Amino acid sequence: MVIRSKQKLKIYKSFNIVLVEPEIPPNTGNIARLCAATNTKLHLIHPLGFEINDKHLKRAGLDYWHLLGIEEYESWKEFYLKHSVKSWFISTRGEKTIWDVEFNPGDYLIFGSETKGLSEEILNSNKNSVISIPMNGKTRSLNLSTAVGIVLYEGLRQLAVEKKLFEVMPI
Repeated sequence: MVIRSKQKLKIYKSFNIVLVEPEIPPNTGNIARLCAATNTKLHLIHPLGFEINDKHLKRAGLDYWHLLGIEEYESWKEFYLKHSVKSWFISTRGEKTIWDVEFNPGDYLIFGSETKGLSEEILNSNKNSVISIPMNGKTRSLNLSTAVGIVLYEGLRQLAVEKKLFEVMPI
């Protein structure tokens, strides 16, 4: 499927992006904008390293906040009790990569904070669902908003190719 500049993508069913204790407002703002552009719900798990009305957060998200489905949780436990569904935990410690797994509509893609990643407790409790982004051995990690974009678009690519949940429409 080739999408040209004069076409838009209509996404019928997407994913859920979960940020566990994000710290940097522009990263979260960029991710919010990405979620708005892909019909993806954003879940924020406290504590956040910023106020939700932070000007840097809002600036990075531009004027797309009204398009965003967003939900906040006071803790990982609150989120986990509410959403015991298929989840992928993205970490540099994942033995499988995003290319080794099959994403499905509605999956939760869970990312840790910029400086700490996901906790040992979360990773150890979900060993079979921890995945990584392939990188050369010279880098430790990627920027959080970059990582979210890579994983989300790999999932969307799989849905577009295999499950036909997208429609390319003329603008």
